[in-house]
Amino acid sequence: MSTPSAVAPAPVPAPAPQQAGTVSYATIEDPKVARQVMDTLAKLTSVLDVPPGTPEGQTATIFFDPRCPYCHAAFTALHGRIAARWVPVVVLGDPEGGNSMAAAILAGSDRVAALKTAFETKGASSAPADAALLAKLAENKEAFASIFAASPALRPGVPTMFVPRPDGRLAIMVGYEPGDDAKLRAVLTGS
Repeated sequence: MSTPSAVAPAPVPAPAPQQAGTVSYATIEDPKVARQVMDTLAKLTSVLDVPPGTPEGQTATIFFDPRCPYCHAAFTALHGRIAARWVPVVVLGDPEGGNSMAAAILAGSDRVAALKTAFETKGASSAPADAALLAKLAENKEAFASIFAASPALRPGVPTMFVPRPDGRLAIMVGYEPGDDAKLRAVLTGS
């Protein structure tokens, strides 16, 4: 088992973000740093939702809180259309309830189905969360916090999407609005 500091991303050198509505954007320009960040994020406990035939390097990493309506909208728009690694973080208050929901998703035999059900029903698990899963959720939250500590120009929020570009750079999108799925697809494919 890795310690939380073992998966904390390297400092994310990002320019001042651009703001569009409630979504902010930034880019990691150095492909080497971008690759290190994506490799580190891939080690976090997550829900892998990858449609068949997805090209190598076209998987976004998305931090989400299972109670977040914007995360739900993003999942609804992206599920089955864009490859994503969904990393649960409980950041919207009521840590006990949020951790219970997130742990139930991660404990599911089919994590994608468990995530979809959690979003659709907004239901919380009544079962106590397993200590090992709670440790993984704490590790995810520490990585999430370290990203924003290293990039003070970005305002923390969920969903936070790390989208690899074909040229090796890494786009970071904080927030979600209808239509952002098309922007995410364009970044992934370089179109």
